[in-house]
Amino acid sequence: MKIAFLKPPIGGILGLEMLTFVEPLGPISIAGGLEQEGHECRIFDLRIEGEEAGLELCRRFAPDVVGLQCNFTTERFRTLRMAERVRREMPHAFILVGGHDASRDPGWFLHPAIDAIAIGDGEEVMSPLVEALQRGGDLEKVLGLVLNRGDSQHATGAAPAREDLDTLPMPARHLISHYAPNYYINFRKPLALMETARGCPFKCNFCSVWKFHHSTFREKSPERVVAELKAIEAPNVFITDDIFWMDVRRGEELARQIKAAGIRKYFTVQTRTDIICKFPHLIEMWKDCGHLAIFLGLEAVTDEGLKNVNKSNTMKNNARALAILRELGVGYTPNFIVDPAWDHQDFATLRDWIEETGAYNSGFSVLTPLPGTDLWETAQHQVTTHQWEMYDIIHAVLPTKLPLADFYEEYSRLWRHVLDVRYRHRGKFRTYFGLGLALATGKVSLGAVRKGMNIAKVFSDKETFLQAHRDLGAGEGTAASRVA
Repeated sequence: MKIAFLKPPIGGILGLEMLTFVEPLGPISIAGGLEQEGHECRIFDLRIEGEEAGLELCRRFAPDVVGLQCNFTTERFRTLRMAERVRREMPHAFILVGGHDASRDPGWFLHPAIDAIAIGDGEEVMSPLVEALQRGGDLEKVLGLVLNRGDSQHATGAAPAREDLDTLPMPARHLISHYAPNYYINFRKPLALMETARGCPFKCNFCSVWKFHHSTFREKSPERVVAELKAIEAPNVFITDDIFWMDVRRGEELARQIKAAGIRKYFTVQTRTDIICKFPHLIEMWKDCGHLAIFLGLEAVTDEGLKNVNKSNTMKNNARALAILRELGVGYTPNFIVDPAWDHQDFATLRDWIEETGAYNSGFSVLTPLPGTDLWETAQHQVTTHQWEMYDIIHAVLPTKLPLADFYEEYSRLWRHVLDVRYRHRGKFRTYFGLGLALATGKVSLGAVRKGMNIAKVFSDKETFLQAHRDLGAGEGTAASRVA
């Protein structure tokens, strides 16, 4: 059979796509298995092709199945609009929606343009589904689906979670090789995504990862990871594991085998500060694998704030981990959660902490109850809008304690503050010289630099955030607005 995966065009307001533009790891991972079974797959990234050109390529391919990925809540309207177009222009195709957001809230995707929603790991759902479609089998026997049946839905039961991730097929990266130069994170380009583990054993109330994977944590072996790395041409690799180095011995062995294989990449990983504090030698080992940058979800600057989001960590660990990384010369990006319930003093406390620590790479996410999280269960009755584009973690969708304009003035001031701290610690000349050197050596593109510098300017102005409230309002998303 012919299977097409469509990544909908860029849309929404601001949010994540200003900071990152990454490859569709889910579809290429699923396509790897389908190709092994003899099916023909194509991936059309409409963010790059453009909607009209991308859909024309898809029509020419004449797929039997079209898969749409909806990972983020902000992509809901785009996914629905794309499903409607595919239904009109490719009426015989079976249309499936998958991804984290679709799995978290399949009921929202009850729509006549969508045949089914895939729940959980796509590799466990897609192959049995395609097989059933090919032989005219009963789709109700395919586990991991929510089937749309007119005005109702039918869930087929949970698909199995593969224990041994080494048995997963290799991602079909050849399907996006022509897109590869376009993917980046911050100023690093080209960039590849790589998964070495799935799940998370922690239970932060704002996060859905642990719920998606039912609190399980599964890892690929060092040998499998090295084999995947050898197939990645991009010099920059973002490891998508929510917590890297959970298994210390595996982390050590990974570093040894990567180094022995002669692989040198610019690795960006996500981990916890308590892991860094306990095992700083891991950082040193991974520095020998090329370059290393670490994303740290610090979330708060007080133990009480950490407790409020069920982070299961301490400020003592946070401060010590940053000191370790500075001593070892490893770049890090801390991220903090800004609560709409904050007052002026709360913002001041965060600014003071950044000033004291010199954490000039900090980023700030507005506390957002996303469907499928514990936070959504407790706060959904308080949300001020169901315009899903505003759930981009930089807009307040919960009532703010301060007047909205004051809240965004304080929020934009945080972004201005980190820029000021950067200039004081690194100096403007050093900052721009570093960017110029990266451009000259081809490590980043001019477009990525322009976009990055524009983010600093845009996020430093409260009007950037207030405009969305004016444009979209705070009303409920009606059925008509879902497809407008």
